[in-house]
Amino acid sequence: MTAIETIKELFTLKGDLLESAARSADFTDDEALLRSVAQWAAQRCAENAETVWQEAKVLVAEDWLDLSLLRDFLEIGLKPWKFYGRIFGSNEQYDEWRRTRVLITVHRGAKQIGGSITEISMGRTTVLVDCGSELPGSRGSVRDEDIIKKIFDQHRRYTDHQLSGVLFTHYHGDHAGLMEKIPSDIPIYMDEAMRKILRVLHKHTGNTAMQELLADHSGRIHTFTPGKLFHIGDMNIVPFFVDHSAYRATMYLFAGVGRTILFSGDFRSVGYMGKSVAIIPKLIRENYQQPVDVLLCEGTMLTRDAAEEQLLTEWDVKKEATDFMRDRRQIFVLCSSTNFDSITSICQAAQANNLPIYGSDYIAEMLKTFSAMAGEKMGLYGLPPVKSIKEFLARKDGEYVVLLGSLPGRGKEKAAELYRNYGKGKREYRPYLIYSLWQGYLNPRHPAYDEGLATFVGQFDGRFKYIHSSGHADRDTLAKFITDIAPEKYIVPFHTEKAAGFKELAIEEKYRDMVILPEDGDTIEIP
Repeated sequence: MTAIETIKELFTLKGDLLESAARSADFTDDEALLRSVAQWAAQRCAENAETVWQEAKVLVAEDWLDLSLLRDFLEIGLKPWKFYGRIFGSNEQYDEWRRTRVLITVHRGAKQIGGSITEISMGRTTVLVDCGSELPGSRGSVRDEDIIKKIFDQHRRYTDHQLSGVLFTHYHGDHAGLMEKIPSDIPIYMDEAMRKILRVLHKHTGNTAMQELLADHSGRIHTFTPGKLFHIGDMNIVPFFVDHSAYRATMYLFAGVGRTILFSGDFRSVGYMGKSVAIIPKLIRENYQQPVDVLLCEGTMLTRDAAEEQLLTEWDVKKEATDFMRDRRQIFVLCSSTNFDSITSICQAAQANNLPIYGSDYIAEMLKTFSAMAGEKMGLYGLPPVKSIKEFLARKDGEYVVLLGSLPGRGKEKAAELYRNYGKGKREYRPYLIYSLWQGYLNPRHPAYDEGLATFVGQFDGRFKYIHSSGHADRDTLAKFITDIAPEKYIVPFHTEKAAGFKELAIEEKYRDMVILPEDGDTIEIP
């Protein structure tokens, strides 16, 4: 065997090679690591070290040799939850381990909100949950293009990383924004509502790649029924719909090879589906009769001030909007066009005040899509008709509520111009604003500050009202959910900038002891 073949053989997880290479490895930086491994292999095979190093550099340049993966393989025993630290004495031992393994890798999300990508393996089956793009102003260490390359190169190259599917919790970009980057041979799983909403969204964004993917001519996309078990390889999976600012967001229960994992996705308890947070633990206990070994739980709110978020329920949003509109009859609304709960609250407040509602063709189609899925079955989500924005622009005066969405991607000048354009031809133009988005976008000191959005809000000269319900669970909701689920082995935080905050929740000491804090990319093995 040549020196280069010996380096390649490291990725078979053969114990003697790993131990020998690790003892010789210099982990100072990538160049030092590659040089030390090349020297080790050259010495082992009686070859010229300089020649082997040059050949190894070619492997790296050709993307055959992933230095970050090599580092993981060699860092034996440094972190007990890293499966790469396990040494096998034979191929039979390795095959047995693969048949019974349960692994979790938070590829991204251990220290940031958004950009969520988590890998779960049970037996010989591996899936991703979510494939999200980073949020504006993200402080994460791994960029979108880098993480996509790492995950899917491993999928193509290594048996351990063959993916059986990618499951999505909901349609927000920080969970689904990289969907089109998924290789075409990997199946995709999502709720049918998510697929319909994304089709409307990308019809209006003009993203032809996503339009083609969501049309699903090849049959890649699989949809499911909430509460109904489905299978992917060695995994039994139960999806539950959960309350979030995205309609029909999903929480997943994974069971296989004697272990159970609950992946929370984004959730809350203050929306119109808020009771789901209390119902799901009961369903798991009564219907599936298995304790949850590992809870992967979002922790968005652990860095946010509860007073800042106000923690309004959607019923509060409806009431405050109704009261605000009573004496203010010309109103613009900034609210995400895909936040069905809050849009419903605003529209019903307008209807209660006999105010006509206007919106773009995109918003009108999105609300029509929502209503078709939910309005007919649940009177709660019944929506009044939305008139064309062209009708609003043609009006000289009168009363109105104008739904603007979230105004993404506008600069300072375009935002100011947009405000002026809405007022052209109006006899009286001093409208009020309801702001129903996260306040961080308006904070110049926050990395996610949106100058265009802040400029538009500033045009109202104080004539605005912040009425917003958070899409995420607060500390009390997290504590109760953990207690109700009662995990038995680990609690793994994700989608958070303060994972250690889980240890500060009002939960029993035994649950605090279960909280583990891996870095992005670490793999947790469930024994």
